[in-house]
Amino acid sequence: MAIIPFSTKRVFPANGIHAQLLRYGVAGGIAALVDIGSFYVFAAYLQVYYLVAVFLSFSLGTFTNFLICNACIFDRGTLPLGRALIRHYMSSLGGLATNMAVMFSLIGLFFFRDILAAKIIATILAFFVNFTLIKFYAFNSKVSLRNKIQGKK
Repeated sequence: MAIIPFSTKRVFPANGIHAQLLRYGVAGGIAALVDIGSFYVFAAYLQVYYLVAVFLSFSLGTFTNFLICNACIFDRGTLPLGRALIRHYMSSLGGLATNMAVMFSLIGLFFFRDILAAKIIATILAFFVNFTLIKFYAFNSKVSLRNKIQGKK
């Protein structure tokens, strides 16, 4: 009997946007745990400034998210792995900007005292920004930023 590695595509086999959103929710949840956990380590234990901790932890969460998305959620078609990784990080800049803006607003402007709760709120808000950008740009071999800039279809 062959051992079949776990894949969310086997649990949620449909390929429509709802199934992808559900699978991305699982992947995003795992990546969020990496993001929030490493944020807590950076901010609380290593005493890293909270906006720097957001950047570092978000980068780790994004890499985790890429690995899971590539393996289990989106079909990158003919898009090379390296280009998909670069696009994934470029797409995640929207989520990072959302994360930073929410963290700065809650802590820097509204003097929110619980940085971990602020990070959780920021991560939840960034979830949908990330999903949209990653689905329609990072893993879409039919979209080329270079062609968009040059005005080609």
